[in-house]
Amino acid sequence: MKGEVSVCKIFQFDTSHQLIGHNGKCANVHGHTYKLEVVIKGVPHNFEDTSNEGFVMDFSDLKKIVNDLIVDKFDHSFIASGNEPVLKTLIETGSKVCIIGCRTTAENLCMYICYKLMKANIPVWSIKLWETQTSWAEVHAADLNDNQPEYLNFGDCDYE
Repeated sequence: MKGEVSVCKIFQFDTSHQLIGHNGKCANVHGHTYKLEVVIKGVPHNFEDTSNEGFVMDFSDLKKIVNDLIVDKFDHSFIASGNEPVLKTLIETGSKVCIIGCRTTAENLCMYICYKLMKANIPVWSIKLWETQTSWAEVHAADLNDNQPEYLNFGDCDYE
């Protein structure tokens, strides 16, 4: 659409996970320092005498929403599908756990984050999640189902 502008806010969080049944070293409990790029797109507000004039969305508003919905829940937690053997022990010992109800691959996490932000009425264009300095997954909001991602069968972050 003419007049639209894309803006991006970058976040970082540390988390651990385990890919049960994976044929590789990621079957072990391990962690990453993720870099999350949230790209939103829209026509900048054009109101006279308002603090929002010229913004698609104020970066500080975007930061608050992404931190509340994603970063604060994921940071220094064990993100889980719900079938990990270590999960029971982590919960019993009071560790921070975030059950999202799907296999915690970079691809699924990317879709999960995009979906959560779309449900919060953020004008998401795309989500890019860097798992390492050389590996990332990306999803465009237009490529997700309107209702919910297909992988989301149960769960959500249970750490409040």
